[in-house]
Amino acid sequence: MLQQNRVFPMQPFTPFDQLACRIYRQVNSASAQVLRRTLIRRLSSELSDDWDRLLEQLNDEESVRLKHLGDGVAQLSWTNHHPF
Repeated sequence: MLQQNRVFPMQPFTPFDQLACRIYRQVNSASAQVLRRTLIRRLSSELSDDWDRLLEQLNDEESVRLKHLGDGVAQLSWTNHHPF
């Protein structure tokens, strides 16, 4: 007899997950991909601890340059690594 798949409820996105998804969408926008840079801003509804955590993670990425512009604004620029 086949066992039915059990459905487990998805864990709700944390505020950090929501922030990371928002920035991910912005980085992957057509205009940002053409320019290979974008300005990111912390929304007033987002926690500064989450913002700092995200910036720390982005700063650890080799192909990403992060420039703090103050007041919850940062410029991201990146290189695309494509094997030839």
